[in-house]
Amino acid sequence: MSSAFGAIDSEEKTLIETLTTLLRLSKGLISISLVYGNTRSEVLSLALALLEHGYNPISLSNDLWTNLTDEIGKVEQLSEILSPVGAPFRRVLAVSTIVPKPPLNWDGAAGRFRQSKLLMMVLENWTRQIFSYMMVPMMAKGRTPTPSEEGSTARRRQWSLKRLLIRRDGWISLVGKMMDDSAPPEVQPIRRGYTGVTLQASHIVPFSASGNSILRTMLSKYMGQDMEGLLTGENINDASNALLLDSVTDEAFGLFKFSIECQDGRYFFRRLAPTRKLNTFVLRHRDGEEINFGQASGEVALPASLLCNLHYTIGRVLWTSGAAENIAKARADEDELKDGHMDGDYWHRVSASYLQRELRALSGLDELATDGQDDSRDPDADNHPTICT
Repeated sequence: MSSAFGAIDSEEKTLIETLTTLLRLSKGLISISLVYGNTRSEVLSLALALLEHGYNPISLSNDLWTNLTDEIGKVEQLSEILSPVGAPFRRVLAVSTIVPKPPLNWDGAAGRFRQSKLLMMVLENWTRQIFSYMMVPMMAKGRTPTPSEEGSTARRRQWSLKRLLIRRDGWISLVGKMMDDSAPPEVQPIRRGYTGVTLQASHIVPFSASGNSILRTMLSKYMGQDMEGLLTGENINDASNALLLDSVTDEAFGLFKFSIECQDGRYFFRRLAPTRKLNTFVLRHRDGEEINFGQASGEVALPASLLCNLHYTIGRVLWTSGAAENIAKARADEDELKDGHMDGDYWHRVSASYLQRELRALSGLDELATDGQDDSRDPDADNHPTICT
């Protein structure tokens, strides 16, 4: 068994398979929702997608297991829940391999798992943290400053980064196939009738990550390694964290409708959203099409494989769980709210969720610092569905 992170040994495989089996058998039999804006995302679907499609299922499953065992107090109680699968499941410093003996009864184990209010609360809180502090910020609609040699510092940095990407990939975007409107006369568009557009440097990991310590903490947990250095200082604006895109394709990239996967130094275009949700520029590329970055110059850093695969795996989690469309809709609702184009009961639901999420964000560092502690003082801890803020 392997993942984007690498090979998984037998003990790790046992833990991942145990958790995914319990979640898979519980889907559809219990409903725990994360409410975001006027949308609901299923906890079990998102948790399962994280363990099946996340970049580092080892790190994620270990983290979930730690949360479960820490909350339940005694590992023996969790072993009791898992006893129908044929063997005690103990964890001290490492996961001991289960050797199931007939008759195997995963349905029984899953039944005990989902009937435990405490375990369901832990699973909900674990998933909510990842959803609220990683998934939502990664899909945030940050306006990319229009490149300019003059103006604000952000615009000047965008201009410098854009020039680097043009040196690396040329005047025509490798994804979207659009020509920059400042290209010299000798550069011809891919097809006749294509007009030039203002291409921009699009960050693989949003620029906002450099100022969001909670997001960086969650990305480090998701990746199973420290991401702090890669996403702060000058590194966030490095060519290794950027693609040259037109504004329409940039929006699709930010919504994870497509991504770039890196395998052994080669880059492949990956469609993530259903075809009906892809715009014309994205549809110019087939799924699995190889993208050759760096053909114009080998002196500029290529897109970092780590960051590409971070984006790609998060996109897979978002779309397989259904969370991508929910976050996008909630963000669109909030734009309408801020523009004053919303009223009535719908306005109340959206504004209430938005306000609660802003308040939650202010206390996010405290929540992460106390992760795993008793949530019994939270008056909403036992209420379902959870308002995910």
